[in-house]
Amino acid sequence: MNAGEFVHDTRVRVATLVFACFLLGSTGWFSWLNVVIEQTSAMQVDFHTMVMGYLSQVLGLGLFMAACAHARDRKLRALVIVSLVAYVVLLDPATMTQTLATTLGFGWAMNICIGFAQGYYLLCLAGCVKRGRRGTVFGSAYAASTLASWLISSIGGGVLASGLACLGVCAVLAAMCIALVLVMQKPLDTASTDSQAQKKSPSPKQSESALPSGILALACVTIVLVSLVKNAGFSFPAEDLSGVVNLELSRLFYGVGLLVAGIVADRERSYVMLLCAVSLVVPFLMLALSGAGASGIIIWAIGYLLFGFFTVFRILIFADFAAQDGRLWISAAGLLFGRIGDVLGTIICLSLGGSPITLVLVTTVLFAISAWLLFMLYKRIFVLGAEEGSQTNTLGEFSADYGLSVREREILPLLVEGKTYAEIADELYVTESTVKFHSRNIREKTGCSTRIEVADLYCKFSDEK
Repeated sequence: MNAGEFVHDTRVRVATLVFACFLLGSTGWFSWLNVVIEQTSAMQVDFHTMVMGYLSQVLGLGLFMAACAHARDRKLRALVIVSLVAYVVLLDPATMTQTLATTLGFGWAMNICIGFAQGYYLLCLAGCVKRGRRGTVFGSAYAASTLASWLISSIGGGVLASGLACLGVCAVLAAMCIALVLVMQKPLDTASTDSQAQKKSPSPKQSESALPSGILALACVTIVLVSLVKNAGFSFPAEDLSGVVNLELSRLFYGVGLLVAGIVADRERSYVMLLCAVSLVVPFLMLALSGAGASGIIIWAIGYLLFGFFTVFRILIFADFAAQDGRLWISAAGLLFGRIGDVLGTIICLSLGGSPITLVLVTTVLFAISAWLLFMLYKRIFVLGAEEGSQTNTLGEFSADYGLSVREREILPLLVEGKTYAEIADELYVTESTVKFHSRNIREKTGCSTRIEVADLYCKFSDEK
């Protein structure tokens, strides 16, 4: 198998793992949800599933991130396989018993297991798939699993979505996931990250974190609030469209949105973030157009299409961060903080559901904050990041033109900034004499007599670019 075939094969494996794992989780979830619905009231259903169930997934994702940060690849794979087996084992008592306590206890444990397993496919997405293909791999796999979930719930009146048949379907999907985990390229050992593609020999301080200061925290808070607003928006009072649209049609539009979002993301990440921001406006438009007939239906369809962009955005942003930074455990943070936002949104809806006006007002305030955070994140990634990328390209071209070595390339921008030899030595963890040696080489290669001439030459080169 040549290199191109190997890369393509890896993408297919990752996409299949995403498909099988998501389908496994959604199939078991809906089976468990239907049992909970039969055993308790509507208000309690949302709390037990959308709050406690999602918090259980958050716990599973958190455990995965901790394990990923400290365990080697072989041990991590073993833990993922155990979690997949445990998920199927727990599904039986979670969906077959008649007592609510047993259903909830085993159901929450089941969600912890699937949260852990989902973390692994996010790890593979960041560690095994290049940036320019992640969107298509993730979006197409999620879209296919969404449509497959609809087929499972539709065939034979839903016979595959409950009871022993559902348990059999989940066992097959779990076996598929385990087989893929065993043959997957090792994301932790290979570490084929974007940061390595960008820089082969980082300095000690550069290798600590390739991400700009504060951007990770900003992204986490943004994902939480955006997910919260998106979840709360679904509870807005709106026109009843049940006579025109249904769940199957919703999944179709959502699946198309996922597929399109993945393709768009691989061409331009910024468009996905912008359309994610637009998706937050949809509930407000639905509220404003209540009673408008065809206009409401169009906005509803656009809403589910844009929901696909929202899903892809919150996954890819952290997959990109993980690959760029080299700390691959970060890859699961998008789903983790998204779930936290979903939980908070559900809590707000349950608390304010009896007062629609208050719900809309609170969500409007949170929407304004989310929009501002999205703008700040957009600016940090696509505006300031583009400027930093331009500077990096200029440094690379200048170094290539004048034949600078790796160490000389590291020292050059610090010389241009006007730092002393001692300051440069401290920043690069080398001796001052080493800095002087490479600085002299830079002057000789560029034909300059002083540091000031080197700085002037570099600035002139940058201006011409």
